[in-house]
Amino acid sequence: MNTNITDKKELILIALISLALVVYYINFNVNLGIYCSDVYVYLLNAQYFAGTNVHSTNNIFLSPVICFLTSLLFDIGLVDKLAIYIVTGIFAILGNIGLYLLLRLRFNSLLSFTGTIVYTTLALNLTWLANGSLDIPAVTITIWIVYATVLAIKSNPRYYLAVFPLLVIGFFTRYTVGLILPAVVLYYLYENSLKINENDFKFIKKGLIVGIILFIIIVTVILIMGNGNLGFGSLFLGGVGGNLGSTHDSSYNPDFAYYLVNMPSFISSTNTTFIGKTPALSNPTVLSGLVFLILIVGGIIWARRNEPELNREKILGILLCMIALVTFSMFSSTITIILVFFGLYLIGKDSDSKMGYAMICWILAYLIFQSYYVIKVNRYIMPAFPALIYFLMVAVEEINSKIDKKKILPILLIVLFIIQGFAFTYSFDETNEFNAPEQISDYIKSDADNWSDLQIGVYNIRPYFWYLGDNVTGIPNQFTDKIIESNVTYYISNVKQDNLTNYSEITQIEDLYLYKKIN
Repeated sequence: MNTNITDKKELILIALISLALVVYYINFNVNLGIYCSDVYVYLLNAQYFAGTNVHSTNNIFLSPVICFLTSLLFDIGLVDKLAIYIVTGIFAILGNIGLYLLLRLRFNSLLSFTGTIVYTTLALNLTWLANGSLDIPAVTITIWIVYATVLAIKSNPRYYLAVFPLLVIGFFTRYTVGLILPAVVLYYLYENSLKINENDFKFIKKGLIVGIILFIIIVTVILIMGNGNLGFGSLFLGGVGGNLGSTHDSSYNPDFAYYLVNMPSFISSTNTTFIGKTPALSNPTVLSGLVFLILIVGGIIWARRNEPELNREKILGILLCMIALVTFSMFSSTITIILVFFGLYLIGKDSDSKMGYAMICWILAYLIFQSYYVIKVNRYIMPAFPALIYFLMVAVEEINSKIDKKKILPILLIVLFIIQGFAFTYSFDETNEFNAPEQISDYIKSDADNWSDLQIGVYNIRPYFWYLGDNVTGIPNQFTDKIIESNVTYYISNVKQDNLTNYSEITQIEDLYLYKKIN
């Protein structure tokens, strides 16, 4: 691909639209408050990187990349949740630019621009945009891994120098970035089989060395700061081994079809409510229906134009994929993904649509892994969206081949999705629930000048370690006797306490109650 002047203009336009969205959603999230409690952990980790350890030793392995970058803003004085909003927002902008470049390897500039706009304004992406969560940064790095891999294979092997370091950075951003490996390996095998020519090997070796050095540096830092605790190892081995997740988690959901059933709402919805502090999307719009209609019509046109030529290898590949689907619930997600990998390899190795089959592998790797895992949160499926956008643009391209005015459909999608991008915040239920922890912490600070010297009991340590520091003690609100015996000066509860003797309720903010010890 040559980035001509038209591409430069569109890249600038994508950057500007992305920046406008990020600024808009940062402002929205500042007003809404932190609703993903994991963000408090990342903020505390960032604080540890900046030099202040507030009970972060055992959690420092969680996304050291995002936490370290956030700490750089802490170092210049921006010690606020806004810092992690900015960092994750910048990743969103970089992801949109990367997706345009990736799509541009296959489509014209208009379709690449259309796909990028649709991707960045999907309802689910907007729900988690620039709010401190890791999912969009992880998808961003995944996009750049795929882009660099394709360039290394098709254009210049020097890009392998970027692939392996990106894999390491991605892994330490969110460990599920590793699920992109089946797709990139599959594409490599499509193009090169098992052969590695001398020129490729030179750059693969150098890239691998850089990646290994980077991995060692990050692991060493985690081990030192974590006092030898390397928690990501158990997470990784559990995922590879097919660990289903805990049945006691609030997001426990054994429904294998969860992500498929809710996909229409993930594309476009009119209602966003908080269920267990997690935003749930519902009431898909006509825009979602339009996307599925385009996929279906475009798929039919493509199928009629590309009649399959079956041979033994392709039939075996189809059988492997069918076995994987039929036995999906019987084995681990790893085994299922391996079966699908070899099935797609046999089906697509002699095809003219190798990139398309690699994209299918991209989608299925994430869909299989996350569907098998019983802890289901809507944002976990977001890494599959860039590949879904690829097929949406294939469908638009197929439809355009049958009509004269080829700009109508892309422009319609651009306009409608940009409108959704800025209107989507109105789908959220109005609530002050997520600002309450900060507000009740501020109340304590205003009530006692020496608050940092006092012991404060809380029902949930995550937000209050961030707002109040290490003088916080976690005491479950149902253990009234322990609260009294602890002799804390203040106790924050998320339920009204009727038997908390020697304490008086001094304020209530939303569903939080603040009690102060009577001297």
